[in-house]
Amino acid sequence: MDIYVQSRGFEQEHDYRWLQIYGDGKTQQQLPPISLEVTNLIDSESPSVVLEKLPNEQILLLITGIEPDERVDFLDRQIRISVAWVGLTSDESVLRNLAVRALQTEEQHSLTAEINQAVPLGGEYGFHIDSENMRQLISAHSSTQLPGSKLPNLTQKIGKNSPNLKNQLAEELREYQLPKEAGTLVIVTGIKKRETLENATIWRSLSTLVETDDWEEISSKSWSSIKNNWQQTEHKNLLVWLMLLIAIVSYLVEFILKLIASNRED
Repeated sequence: MDIYVQSRGFEQEHDYRWLQIYGDGKTQQQLPPISLEVTNLIDSESPSVVLEKLPNEQILLLITGIEPDERVDFLDRQIRISVAWVGLTSDESVLRNLAVRALQTEEQHSLTAEINQAVPLGGEYGFHIDSENMRQLISAHSSTQLPGSKLPNLTQKIGKNSPNLKNQLAEELREYQLPKEAGTLVIVTGIKKRETLENATIWRSLSTLVETDDWEEISSKSWSSIKNNWQQTEHKNLLVWLMLLIAIVSYLVEFILKLIASNRED
């Protein structure tokens, strides 16, 4: 499983960057395979959790906005940590377990403490990665069996990013498999508009800007209506251009006929 960590160091020159851990424990600057869609769907500065099935039979788990206590830079600003795990389909249970820990209220603090310990300050980039500790997070969950692997309810749902709904989502991830289709499956984030998440047709999405306190189903009609509205707009635009083209052609024909008639009179 590939592991990527983003953070920064204390000094001004040690700004945020992504590092990938290699099998020999060495690290190198490398961006994880985070799609542009995911980047646009999350508020990366707030605690966010993403699960995405990549087209190449891989699964991405991204946790952003991790804020360990007393971890600040030279201006006394909070230093955040983000971690991305990219595994094969066979690693799904491990990634779901890690996502559960990131979502459950009682587990969030311990996961933050473990990641903080595995990403100490110092080194060439202002922070470095204890590869053994990071891989222990994976191995600890490789032997932990999820209580259930039922087939998921494929109905898309959206709700408010609240402790209650995050705990409910954690329980669902604990008991149910992820949908088989490739794409962004889970988004839990900060200030993202409801319409943005609905239009992205995500399986489960939570945002602080969604007002409903309970899960709300997103009917398939929502996407159909969006597509139909877009198609209707395109048809209207096409009709306008067609009418304009006809008017131009008519004007040219009329101009040419007048020119021909004028020449004949001469």
